[in-house]
Amino acid sequence: MTLVVNRESLTTDSRHTSPSFVANSGSQALIGVDDPLPQIGYGAQKLRDGKVYAIGVVNDFASPLANGASIDIGIAWSAGVTPTISFFGFCAGDALGFLYESATLSGGTAATAVKLNRNSTIASQSAITIGPTVSNVGTLVLEQILIGGTGKKAGGGEVGSSNLILKPLTSYLIRLTNVNGTAHAAELIVEWSE
Repeated sequence: MTLVVNRESLTTDSRHTSPSFVANSGSQALIGVDDPLPQIGYGAQKLRDGKVYAIGVVNDFASPLANGASIDIGIAWSAGVTPTISFFGFCAGDALGFLYESATLSGGTAATAVKLNRNSTIASQSAITIGPTVSNVGTLVLEQILIGGTGKKAGGGEVGSSNLILKPLTSYLIRLTNVNGTAHAAELIVEWSE
């Protein structure tokens, strides 16, 4: 049974205190056996706070990614924002995944980050372009191999990164390149918290 606490004032000094928390009902609840102190991880808290976003590009089976072609996502964040990102790639054949820092990008199609907490009204502090023109890839930060098989016998491969903390006011290029020899379905998804 939850013991609900009605406090006269949250600013009143007291000699005796009992630890409590705000329950889902909005009332204060004492911490005890029936109601232990709630704990959630950092990522889950960011999601609840409405500060987790994603963007993705898909080349489906009807319009596969050509051999030697890349899915490119250019992204940068505002001053003071140090995003924690991870990215995921899939290709029905062999492919390579790359993360480049300080890339020189222009053009492309502007995109808006998807809020992963659909109740949130907080907009991402990012600028995103899909398929930008790349004048300079910048500094290679990460390269990963997607083993998917070769040619028409490809079985598909996928890759995912660990969390990385990126810099504000810096252009990043996230790229997935089909190196299989034939066209294949592929996708690249970037997820981050701000």
